[in-house]
Amino acid sequence: MLNKKTVLLLLVLLIVSGCAPVIDKKTLESVDREIRFADLVKDPDRYRGRKVLLGGTIVGVENREGKTEIEVLDQPLNYQLRPTNPEESEGRFLCVFEGFKDPAIYSRNRHITIAGVFKGLEKRRLGEMDYRYPVIEPVEHYLWRSPYGEPSVGIGVGIGIGF
Repeated sequence: MLNKKTVLLLLVLLIVSGCAPVIDKKTLESVDREIRFADLVKDPDRYRGRKVLLGGTIVGVENREGKTEIEVLDQPLNYQLRPTNPEESEGRFLCVFEGFKDPAIYSRNRHITIAGVFKGLEKRRLGEMDYRYPVIEPVEHYLWRSPYGEPSVGIGVGIGIGF
């Protein structure tokens, strides 16, 4: 049987681990959190080479020789750095990984958070128009398990409903 101190310690660890950011603290310190998606599109020369933090929903994955390009619908990030509110998207960006990323894992509709270096804009066709995609070279990323939320633990009295 666990004593009270052990139970309390386990509860504290559980609560603290649930609040930890998904991107390493050192990486977050190197990112300019003031730079927004719209800034990259508006003034790409000013922000080229800077580390940014973006996230959103994967809309496409293309494997090319030696690299994988993931197209992401930009979304605001919440306090956990999880993408939220797809209706607030300002556009799309490309995240270009070295090597192979399996499209079965990095699949359409999954959420992703990326800390990386802004490389500039790349013009491509999107439907019947030319679109300027911000291109990010990832330093670190986090692929969320489900677009509907991670499993969570709640402690309290009463009835709880989670979505």
